[in-house]
Amino acid sequence: MANPNNFMHLPLPLKHRGKPKLRGRGSPNQQTAQNEANRTSHGAHIKQRAGELSRFWSERRDERMQMGLPDIQHGIPFLLEIEPDSDVDFLRGLGFEIICEVDSGFIVVASKDADLSAFIEKIDKFIANAPKSGSPAKIYTMCADEDRLHRILSGKLYAGWANLNDDDLFCVDVGVSCSGTTPLPNQPTQNTNETDENYNSRYNEWQQKFNEAYQKWDDLASERQERIIEFVTVYGGEFLSGFIEETDSFSFRLNISGKGLRDFVLNYPYIFEVSEIPDVQMESSPTESSAEDSTIEIFAPEDDAPIVCVIDSGIQEAHKYIAQAIITSDSLSLIPNVADVADNVPGGGHGTRVTGAILYPNEIIRSGTYRLPLFIRNVKVLDSSNSMPADVNPSQIVETVAKRFSEDTERPSKIYNHSICERVSFTNLKYMSFWASQIDLQSYEKDVLFVQAAGNITHEIISAFIKAGQPYPDYLGNELTRLASPAQSLQAITVGSVSISDYETDDMVTMGTSGQIASFSRVGPGIWDTIKPDVVEYGGTYAINKAGVDVRLTTPPEVCPELIRRSPPGIAFDRDNVGTSFAVPKVTNIAAEIERILPNSPALLYRALIAQSARWMEPTKERTSQECENMLRKVGFGVPDVERATHNNEYRVTLLTPSAIEIGVNEAHVYSIQIPDELSVVGEDFDILVEVTLSYTAKPRRTRRHIRGYLSTWVDWIASKNNENSEIFTRRIFDEGRAIDDSGNFKWMLGESRGPGRGLISNFSRKQGTLQKDWCIVKSNQLTDEFCIGVRGHKGWGSLFKAKYTLAVSFEAINQDIPIYEPVRILNEIEIENREINVEIERPKG
Repeated sequence: MANPNNFMHLPLPLKHRGKPKLRGRGSPNQQTAQNEANRTSHGAHIKQRAGELSRFWSERRDERMQMGLPDIQHGIPFLLEIEPDSDVDFLRGLGFEIICEVDSGFIVVASKDADLSAFIEKIDKFIANAPKSGSPAKIYTMCADEDRLHRILSGKLYAGWANLNDDDLFCVDVGVSCSGTTPLPNQPTQNTNETDENYNSRYNEWQQKFNEAYQKWDDLASERQERIIEFVTVYGGEFLSGFIEETDSFSFRLNISGKGLRDFVLNYPYIFEVSEIPDVQMESSPTESSAEDSTIEIFAPEDDAPIVCVIDSGIQEAHKYIAQAIITSDSLSLIPNVADVADNVPGGGHGTRVTGAILYPNEIIRSGTYRLPLFIRNVKVLDSSNSMPADVNPSQIVETVAKRFSEDTERPSKIYNHSICERVSFTNLKYMSFWASQIDLQSYEKDVLFVQAAGNITHEIISAFIKAGQPYPDYLGNELTRLASPAQSLQAITVGSVSISDYETDDMVTMGTSGQIASFSRVGPGIWDTIKPDVVEYGGTYAINKAGVDVRLTTPPEVCPELIRRSPPGIAFDRDNVGTSFAVPKVTNIAAEIERILPNSPALLYRALIAQSARWMEPTKERTSQECENMLRKVGFGVPDVERATHNNEYRVTLLTPSAIEIGVNEAHVYSIQIPDELSVVGEDFDILVEVTLSYTAKPRRTRRHIRGYLSTWVDWIASKNNENSEIFTRRIFDEGRAIDDSGNFKWMLGESRGPGRGLISNFSRKQGTLQKDWCIVKSNQLTDEFCIGVRGHKGWGSLFKAKYTLAVSFEAINQDIPIYEPVRILNEIEIENREINVEIERPKG
């Protein structure tokens, strides 16, 4: 067999840059059109509701003054129902500050004008059909305050709101908007026949105005934080975290009386979310162990080995099997008043097990020698009960750790093992959680990769499902088995667990044979129907009794991965625990191996190559569309493979962008891969697996729902079609916006958008997430002399903040019946050498 070092990934040729032709928006909303046609009646309705809300808030303010309650920032909040999918920024022109976008068509806003006089004036102009007065037609109704509360409070808090006891203490996480009424200006486009000099002048002016507006957001945040401190002090509340800055908002953790919480939520106009703090408690550990120790000589990692940061329960740093990997000078406890960084979780620890699985991802060698593959930084955030204390804010942890170990150090960590999450499913499907959004923000700003656990379904919930007549794997379709926060993070690579064995006895059997989804592994989809988990690894499963009234779930050694244990007491390693926590470090190890061979490439590429290498179990099995959808929801893109992620072979070739590429709104990049004649020749019909993965990041904005509002710029990719040559594909991207001579698309698993006929799986779209993988099997004679990929940037919330992406494309002869690597390498290296890469393409003017 050839040396895999001869099969390194190849550079992906970029052929064209330019402005794409994008399809227009859909037809006008019928309700909005009807409101415009009936201006008098609709205007009167909105005007009446505005008057009622103004009186309501005037009476509430008078009542607060009579009760002697503390002064609160001026402004009144309320909920609007507006035209769904419209650009909500039109509300600023009506005098409103946009606090957050909640359900489709529902927006929480605030007005400094308690009388709403400016808004009422706009309505009068609308009724009179004055020029440019049509915006009120997009406002369908102004809702009662109870409707606002229902949307800003978590389900649990809202359910108990009516019975809130004044003297009880509540520990909550609070989100506050701070964008004010200052809009971010839209990026200018170059006019027909406009000189570059004139356009650049306008562009620079826009950039300055954008930065000035963004600075106003920061100034407003500081002002609101000061007022909140004053308010909380009056009620004797306690801040359990600092103010955690986000893009257009900030968050904090607060311990306050029921009376103070009620006053704050009802009357502070800029709140967009209040939720109980997450319950973070990881897998329990057994107290006994039976495996035998081993004799092995262990060597420290190479000096330039990657450094992985483990955020967990601490680590037994002097452990024989891991001691030489620990950078003890960087060890850190983020639990207040706790300096000890050791893993004190009984029964073998948790962070120690996780660390061991990173350093020994496949097996623990019993004898001989072993060189540790990477270094470890130890960050302790879980206590001895394997829980996160209330005064430890996970959002602040992410911010603190990413800054310290990616910026404030000579040797940064790009990879962060995050085997911790909430105990329950994430239930807020409107916008990203505090925790997950901070991962997204740090990933964008610091170029880091969080490898995140999908979460575990507890024994109790699984047993309850089975007793209710929902056996494994049927119960995995229930909402209670959805991912645990922050696994819905768009930028984290989320990892679930699959079974490691086909264990069965007369009495017990595994819940899932080898390679099938683990009985406890939480499943997708993620928020906004994104594909989550991204990948899975072998973290074990439960075994269940075959007979008997009671449901007994156990973890015999045969169903468990082999893990390092905190010792003494007990021995150094064993097969005695399962969980997604222990699947995560196996993927972390793959990420570190990619970093080892591509140390100067961005973490975005590591994520792309992990997904690119992943495969479903039994890949040759023919599956129905529904079976594929179920597989995608449970295991994402499948089990990654370190060899495919880092190398190729004679029958497989991967081309990639080794650096992060910036792309802005209304920009497109076209990549073209030369296909050797021996593949594309007519008459040949080799089965070629084509895999494409786009990994991108953009600046998040948590007060918006859906990816288009959450990300500053969103990105997608499209591929050339069956027998579509490079010239026609380029025209489709830059001139037509649609297929010119459509001879049929390849049968992609997902396709460009959801819906029947778009891909084999109709209820998912690859463009929903920031990790966009798709694959298909084509006959070699369907490939033309070039295979093309177009990457396009689309308008999000802030065009100044461009997206950054990496792209990987692989071809593989799945029957290993025709060599691919060398012909593709030679042809594309010649292509790169013989032409200029960055060619500017413009759409024809006029």
